Amino acid sequence: MIPDGVPRLRVRLAAVTAAIAITGGLLEGASRIAFEWQDEIRTFPVISSVLQLGLDLDPYEMPSPRGGGHWILRPDFQATLGAIAEWKKHAKRSLGGEILEKILTESIQAPVSVIRINLDGFKGPEVDRSHAWPRILTLGDSTTFGIGNSDYPRVLEAALTARGIPVEVINGGVEGYSPINLLFEMDRFKMLRPQIVTLYIGWNALFSRTPWPDAWENRIRFIWLVKSAYRSFQVRTRGAQEYTMSQLRRRPKPERTGNDVKTLDAYVPPFMGKIEHIVEELESAGAEVVLVTLPGLYTASEFPSATALKMGHLPFYTENPFVLAKLAERYNVALRSLAVRHGLGVIDLEEWGAEALRPRDAYFMDSVHLTPKGLNKIGTFIADQLAERVKELRAR
Repeated sequence: MIPDGVPRLRVRLAAVTAAIAITGGLLEGASRIAFEWQDEIRTFPVISSVLQLGLDLDPYEMPSPRGGGHWILRPDFQATLGAIAEWKKHAKRSLGGEILEKILTESIQAPVSVIRINLDGFKGPEVDRSHAWPRILTLGDSTTFGIGNSDYPRVLEAALTARGIPVEVINGGVEGYSPINLLFEMDRFKMLRPQIVTLYIGWNALFSRTPWPDAWENRIRFIWLVKSAYRSFQVRTRGAQEYTMSQLRRRPKPERTGNDVKTLDAYVPPFMGKIEHIVEELESAGAEVVLVTLPGLYTASEFPSATALKMGHLPFYTENPFVLAKLAERYNVALRSLAVRHGLGVIDLEEWGAEALRPRDAYFMDSVHLTPKGLNKIGTFIADQLAERVKELRAR
């Protein structure tokens, strides 16, 4: 005989189960909306204000007036490398401070060398208002901004000028930028009226998101939201520097043929749509866009040296250097494919660097940033690739 309370209990259990399912569905739906529209959501006034307050910037940077957790270089700023290194030291930014300290100890001139942000908010000399020479705009992140006062845009300009090809090169690199940041600044870039734009960006976007399609955060967006919130919480409570150092203290575990690498064979970076949008925006303004592939400390074809394993850093989602190498390789494949579809030029630093940047640990300061010697080398190579095109522009 079934007790009278059993049907009522079943109804209650069914109601609770339905409520849990509905709540879970709503949370998952909201998380998917947050994921798909995260770039737009960050511009909402309240969220934008919170993001702006959370920016951890260097003295030569400032929050962007447009908000959304976006930042720009501080116009009309200048300071010596020694002063910047001292600031990083007091701000407990030991990683950036160590890099500058290394530059300071390697060059007698470095302590008094100046990092300069011009009146228009670009690193380097003032923009030539007369636009007397062909203008190249080099867009990118910290790999374009450079290390201290060393950057490849200045090398590119000097190399072309030394060949009797006067040109103006504007350094459009900003540390920490991803493709979305470039889109935020597109109107400012267009106002410069560059004839050639090089696009060398992607590392920050590759580092920021778990790439495997079967990862739980990619299957269930609520898990992505929780994990993202937890990482943000860690950064806030522990401090950005301590969180970064905890990531750097992880011991790399290189495994060339691991499943985590094999499952990336067909990987296409999800931000390629933004790269294509950047290209279309710049072309609409009359600029010729040249894509630049990413060279890195780690490559898919070479086992990293002990020095490379010690000096490199990896994304939060892996301890395998070959995962990062594979992601860069797949991104570079996507860039070449985009170039074919749009009829764009490509400066293939990945292919060139396979031989020109050997040994790898002699030209990189970490997984992605080149040493001043490396920056000089790629600046000269980019000049080789653009020389004839700039000559054609001058002849018009």
